[in-house]
Amino acid sequence: MKNKSLIFTIIAVIVIGALIFVLNNYTKSAQPSPSQVAENNTPSNNEDQNTSSNATEQSEPKIGNQVGDIAPDFTLKDLDGNTVTLSSLRGKKVILNFWATTCPYCKIEMPALNQFIKGHKDDTVLLAIDLGESPSKVKQYLEGKGYEFTVLLDTDLSTIYDYQVQFIPMSYFIDKNGVIRAISNGAMTYDEIEEYYKSISQ
Repeated sequence: MKNKSLIFTIIAVIVIGALIFVLNNYTKSAQPSPSQVAENNTPSNNEDQNTSSNATEQSEPKIGNQVGDIAPDFTLKDLDGNTVTLSSLRGKKVILNFWATTCPYCKIEMPALNQFIKGHKDDTVLLAIDLGESPSKVKQYLEGKGYEFTVLLDTDLSTIYDYQVQFIPMSYFIDKNGVIRAISNGAMTYDEIEEYYKSISQ
């Protein structure tokens, strides 16, 4: 029995040694030479062009809800049933303000928004987007307040989803090219609106 186990041990050692030798030689032959590494790391003209074109593509804004992104497009109805599409407002500065009649901070902010838009009507559009409430409820809430901005109804909450609005009021300042330049979380004073507005006035 001892002789048999000794023979098996010797055979196993020989087999393992042979495997190590073969694997070691295969690894060495598979490694590229320094000249091959240099050649592989030197980009061809086509690779240069692809890299530069990829850089150009990456520098273009993507559609999203963060500063520097192109604002997601939408089409919503106002209180009179007219449709408003965001992309149709290119060439104008746009402020999106998400709100609801049940939001106390929205109530505090709205007079400041109205005061602001009165002085910037020529090249700026303020869209106050109500979140999921009925037209009758919104009309009743706004009655007699004399607000001069456009109120839109996000009845199915698709727009709030696209902009990932987590609390209100929340405002997006969008430049003439449709790019988001600033985001305000919470109620703004008149002076704060003016400060945010500078981001889309450059």
